[in-house]
Amino acid sequence: MQRSGCSSAAAAGRLNLSGLPSLSQLMGNRRTKLTYMLWLAIHFPHLALNLLTRGQGGRKNLIALSAVPVALSEIIERRELIIDCTPAASAAGVRPGMPVSAALGLLGDLRVAARDREAERQALQRLAAWCYQYSSQVCIPGDRAGLLIEAGASGRLFGRPEDLGRRLAHELGRLGYRAMTGSAPTPEAAWLAAQENLHIAAAGEIRRQLGPLPLQRLHLEPAHVAAMERMGFRQLCDLLRLPRKALTRRFGPAVSDYLDRLLGARADPRALYQPPETFSSRLDLPAEIGTSQALLFPLKRLLEELCGILRGGDTAVQAVQITLGHEHPHADRGNTLIDLGLQSPTQDATRLLAVLRQRLEHLRLPGPARAIRLDAPRLLKFAAGQHSLFRDAPAERQQDIDQLAERLQARLGRDAVSGLTGVEDHRPEYSWRTRALNEPPRCTALAHRPAWLLPQPRRCAIENYEILAGPERIESGWWDGRDCRRDYFVVRDAHGSTLWAFHEYKPRPGWYLHGIFA
Repeated sequence: MQRSGCSSAAAAGRLNLSGLPSLSQLMGNRRTKLTYMLWLAIHFPHLALNLLTRGQGGRKNLIALSAVPVALSEIIERRELIIDCTPAASAAGVRPGMPVSAALGLLGDLRVAARDREAERQALQRLAAWCYQYSSQVCIPGDRAGLLIEAGASGRLFGRPEDLGRRLAHELGRLGYRAMTGSAPTPEAAWLAAQENLHIAAAGEIRRQLGPLPLQRLHLEPAHVAAMERMGFRQLCDLLRLPRKALTRRFGPAVSDYLDRLLGARADPRALYQPPETFSSRLDLPAEIGTSQALLFPLKRLLEELCGILRGGDTAVQAVQITLGHEHPHADRGNTLIDLGLQSPTQDATRLLAVLRQRLEHLRLPGPARAIRLDAPRLLKFAAGQHSLFRDAPAERQQDIDQLAERLQARLGRDAVSGLTGVEDHRPEYSWRTRALNEPPRCTALAHRPAWLLPQPRRCAIENYEILAGPERIESGWWDGRDCRRDYFVVRDAHGSTLWAFHEYKPRPGWYLHGIFA
């Protein structure tokens, strides 16, 4: 009976969970939302050509550049072939895949430049860091000229993927890159969507919207694509109709794996890009620039690229170095160095450009510039100051003073503008010294002193002044041979100005005017 009672008590103490919904039912809707991320792809269809032409800008320069026939070449299977060209070259019949010799036969003044894959790789690295201001999940998809960013988490900040895509294309255009954007729930689908400017919201729409794409758009081995075309396949939808087993048997597992990742049936983890702790960017000029003011446009693009990276990494710079190359773009000699220093860290391109403009006004180039490099060897953690309701807040005033000092130093030279700091000496003429602007001032406790101290005390007649306060005895300097004994007074002259005068006992007895309060 006791055992039965214990059993009954235990049964009575158990919770009845039969009427509650299961965990899968509770998490059903949430799990559906977390199944797919939303990827936005950025495709640069003319990345190599943009790197060659983005150094020239402005309306007149762009018009002139569009009329210049320029082409890029690359060695493919021991043949030098055209891979891209400007509209002027295209209008003359130059086409990608054409031998360089044939292109030169069509257009004698065609300018041909060799493709630089390392420069493209470095550009994608910088652009990935630049995209950090829009997403913390950025990746470079292997050997493709583009980027992938996760856009779903930043929807509240930047709106719909199509809105963010338009914004990115516009901002990248200002940097000199032509960009196409598209979005989808999977990385591979987003990459295909970018080439068509499509935005796919749900995984179930991938088949319908991307199905008509030709096989050449897919990221498959060229040999597989050629074999598929010989078998009569023309579009993505043709492949999707085949059973996976038949597809794997004919083309191996790589094709089936790609299609599963495209549709979201298989996980597609990506290695995320980590921004660097330094910045370096090189810009080759399509034409020589002989005047310093003409360098402003390409330098502005480099500074805007730098500041976008700074905003993405929540960093700032206080010093940058600009190198102008005057000989061959890859030569190490014959360069002009421009060092820009600021009073405080910044990530504002306008502020950097204002200082640079002052430097360029007085810069004489030893020869035409062929290339520009911008280096920021140290990226600092950025501490954004809080903006005050009133414009005359101390932090705002200090920022104005810093920017004024930066412009003066850029115009007059770093040694021509100095600050002041206190020195522990009772004698007024020895209680201060000049300091470099980047040197922090010493905080010393000072008595009431005039803001304007005369270079040398001036003899005066005390009967011409009204004494307002004093005397204040200053007796010091016996240890360095410049000892003095004075009684200081605050006085007012006939015009109402408040002055600082003293009566000296040694070494030159008499009354002297030493400073002006107002």
